[in-house]
Amino acid sequence: MAPTKCAKAIVKSAICLALMSVGVNTAVKDNEAERGVTFKTSDGWQISGSLHVPQGRNKCPAVLFVHGSRHESDAYGNLASPGMLQTLNQRGAATLRIDIRGRGASRGPRDFFSMAPEERAGVALDIEAAINFLAAQQGVDRRRIGVVAEQDSTSAAIIAAAPDPRVRAFVLISGRLSHAAKKALGVTSAATLCLVSKEDRHGFQDMTDAFLASKNDRSRIKVFEGLALGTTMFSTWRNEFPRQQPIDELAATWLADTLTGNTVRKRKAR
Repeated sequence: MAPTKCAKAIVKSAICLALMSVGVNTAVKDNEAERGVTFKTSDGWQISGSLHVPQGRNKCPAVLFVHGSRHESDAYGNLASPGMLQTLNQRGAATLRIDIRGRGASRGPRDFFSMAPEERAGVALDIEAAINFLAAQQGVDRRRIGVVAEQDSTSAAIIAAAPDPRVRAFVLISGRLSHAAKKALGVTSAATLCLVSKEDRHGFQDMTDAFLASKNDRSRIKVFEGLALGTTMFSTWRNEFPRQQPIDELAATWLADTLTGNTVRKRKAR
C-alpha cells in the first residue's frame, strides 16, 4: 500500500528535524574543538599546532604546550580526553599545543634528531613565535600567558619565555635545565610549578634548582615516586591511583588559578 500524504509529511518533518539536530550538534562540537594552525618563526621555520579559544565576552588567559623531543603535541592529549587541556578549557583558558621543529606536523626539511645541537636550540624560536601567535588571537588576554614544557624542551621554554612579561606562569615536567635557563628563572617574576619523579635524578636536581630559584610565592614543587618521565607520569598516576586527583588536573588547576590571580593558600609548600 502506498503511503498517504499525511504519512509522507510526517516522514519529511522527521528528516528535517534530524538534519536540524545534526546541524546543532555539529556546531556545538566545532565550538569545543581545537583547530589546526600554522605560523612562521623568526628564522623561517613553519610550526604547526592545535588552537582552542573559548567563546565569551571577556578576554581569557592562554596556555602554550611544548612537548619534549621524543614526543609530539599529542603527548598532552586533546580537549576530548581528560587532562590539562580539558581542565583548562573548563576553567575558561585558551590553549595552543605545538609540534616543535623537526617533530610531528612541524617536521619540515629536517628531522629533529638529524640536527646539530645549535640547530636544536632553535626550539626557543618556535616557542617565542608561538607565544606571539597566541597573544595575537582574538579573545586572548596577552598579559596572562602560561607555558607548559617537558623534559629537554624546558630549557628552550624558559630561555624564550622567562624574559617575556606576558608570561606569568610555567609548568615544568621532568625538566632538564641549562645554566642559562636556571639563571633566567632567577630573574623572572613568573610562578613555576615543577613536577618530577624522584628516581629521575637529573630531573629532580634541575626541578629543585628551578623551585629554589623562583622568587614567586605561588611557585611549587611536587615530587612523586615510580612515575617515569615527562607526560608519562600523568597516565601512570591515573592507572595506579584512579581514586586520587590526577596530576595533570592538579597542574591545570594551579595554572588556571595562577593566571587568574586566585589565592594560593600555602607559601612555597613542597
